[in-house]
Amino acid sequence: MSNLETYHDPDRAGLNDEHLDNTYLAEAFPNADSPAELYRQVYKWTACGAYLSVRINYFETIEPDGFHDYPSDVERSEWVHCGELHKLGTWKDLDEKGILITALLVGSIVEGVDYGTDDIELEINQTDEEPDEFRKRFYAAVDEVENQASDIWNNTHGCEGCAAHWSRGFIPIGNSEQEFQANTD
Repeated sequence: MSNLETYHDPDRAGLNDEHLDNTYLAEAFPNADSPAELYRQVYKWTACGAYLSVRINYFETIEPDGFHDYPSDVERSEWVHCGELHKLGTWKDLDEKGILITALLVGSIVEGVDYGTDDIELEINQTDEEPDEFRKRFYAAVDEVENQASDIWNNTHGCEGCAAHWSRGFIPIGNSEQEFQANTD
């Protein structure tokens, strides 16, 4: 992730042009004060351990560099993933820095296979959708990821009995079914 400390001006970032800000996400997810907390909740409360990424938009000031005589502002967009979300701070911190979240992405890996679920990207359309409608759309996407992960697991790991073993917290310690022990960690 770039050094976001250098690009903070909510007016330049367009946050105030249409009254777009991250308060929208705070209203959509009242039990999460930040993108990192929303990720923690999604990961913790899904059987598949879904992941969350956010797309941020901001302006960066490019200083004169021999090619440009004057400073100029360049709009930037980048994805911030799972373990990096805590660096963004709270919804309010993002607004103060002039950083707007414009999309969320959810998906999941599936242990034991070389692929995972589809990544589902949700564009945030603050001007045409109420926060509670976005929240419903987001959790429908999380449910879809959960269903895909379950299907992948069941189709690649043999049988429902295996899935039952894993859901009870058993970990393999060998190569046969008799060599499982309860996970007490």
